[in-house]
Amino acid sequence: MAAVQGKKKALLTGAFFIACLLAPAVHADVCQLAAKGERVSSRVVIDGDTLELSDQRRVRLIGIDTPEIGRRGEASQPFAQAARKRLEQLVRQPGLRLHVGQQPKDHYGRTLAHLYGPDGENIEAQLLSEGLGFALAVPPNSALIDCHLAAEGQARQARLGLWQDSPVQKASQIKSGGFALLGGQVVSANEAGGYLWLELDGPVVLRIAQDERRLFPAGAPGSWKGRQLEARGWVIDRRGQRHLKPGHKPFMLPLRHPSMLELQ
Repeated sequence: MAAVQGKKKALLTGAFFIACLLAPAVHADVCQLAAKGERVSSRVVIDGDTLELSDQRRVRLIGIDTPEIGRRGEASQPFAQAARKRLEQLVRQPGLRLHVGQQPKDHYGRTLAHLYGPDGENIEAQLLSEGLGFALAVPPNSALIDCHLAAEGQARQARLGLWQDSPVQKASQIKSGGFALLGGQVVSANEAGGYLWLELDGPVVLRIAQDERRLFPAGAPGSWKGRQLEARGWVIDRRGQRHLKPGHKPFMLPLRHPSMLELQ
């Protein structure tokens, strides 16, 4: 048992060491914001992407989604506790800087913001570079998406944290709502009701609003048929919705930013 624990500790230490080597390549100008931000201090960390400040504001970090911690007896997702503990380490020192997003609140009333450590490093990028979350842009709060994608890409290349085993789910295997990074093939593409709909092999359809279509790859929707893609975001379970018509896909993933979709 001691040998196994020692091996696990060595693996974690090695992964952290690799992340530290890679991190400086990301934390450059692309990760900085023009404004200085407000000085804050942390009171308690809720999970890997949420914390409460000493002034009692609850902050949801912008640009990252970390695994969910189990509630009400449910098991935590892999690396959820690791992400929470790492965020606790990163916000422990005084001198934190908070940059509130263009959209300042979410529908839960949490403050949406970027957070910087006393050394000027972006906290979200540090978590992403260690494989402890997924980069995610939700307009209009997408100023640091290039920074966050670069950080995630380093962890993915080094197979750190969540990327040790591929977290990409097949679209055909989606069985519930919630955040997902999925891969699949476009079996049909059409425009209806002010949206572009991309039906995948399996129970999932992707939705892009027409007024946001210009942000995505060019080409007629029909040209995407047969293409493989990777998409990320919050899957909506529509099985209990009365207006869901027969034959329509039970799961829908709205895409609001081009970083949420990669055509292959």
